[in-house]
Amino acid sequence: MSVSVKEFNVIVSGVGGQGILFTTNVIARAALKLGLNFAQSEVHGLSQRYGSIRTELRIGKDVSSPLILEGTLDLLISLEPLEGLRQAPYISERTTVVMNDHIIPPVGAYLERFPIPSFEEVLDLMKSLNPKSIITLSAYDLAEKAGDYIAANTVMLGAAEASRALPFPEGVLREALVEVSPARYRDLNLKAFDLGREAVSLPR
Repeated sequence: MSVSVKEFNVIVSGVGGQGILFTTNVIARAALKLGLNFAQSEVHGLSQRYGSIRTELRIGKDVSSPLILEGTLDLLISLEPLEGLRQAPYISERTTVVMNDHIIPPVGAYLERFPIPSFEEVLDLMKSLNPKSIITLSAYDLAEKAGDYIAANTVMLGAAEASRALPFPEGVLREALVEVSPARYRDLNLKAFDLGREAVSLPR
């Protein structure tokens, strides 16, 4: 199976402990399975639990550098809404946003007594950036339904596939998930992935 892609840019954002790197690696494995050229950045941010994290992945024959230019993002997978909003400079009318609705307040906000916006406020700000589309879902609730909240990131992968933003034939991302998942989490991840897909496919 071969697919021709000129350039497709992905950012996965969230906080430490949400499986950002695993999520990115699944997408990279899917690109590899299709024989697509890609460049993946290292993790930007703090790897400690609840620290801000972003990974960048560029897919396509015109890709050489792993760094994404502002305004050229095609897909944002935001496991935490505030961290998604941090990616505002990269978002444009070409961007599909897939965003979890659960806010994890930054530790600094507590220490400095900063007000924390609601999800609705974050969503309004995200809409003001005029992305191509925004998909929101309760990834933690769906992960719990699958068996464990730790699978929220694979819920988001399922939602990303259902958004049809990724330049992959249907099923390839799920196959990549099977290959990347540790054996003891494979069934959980597949259930979570399928629930994420279904949540986006349902009438909203």
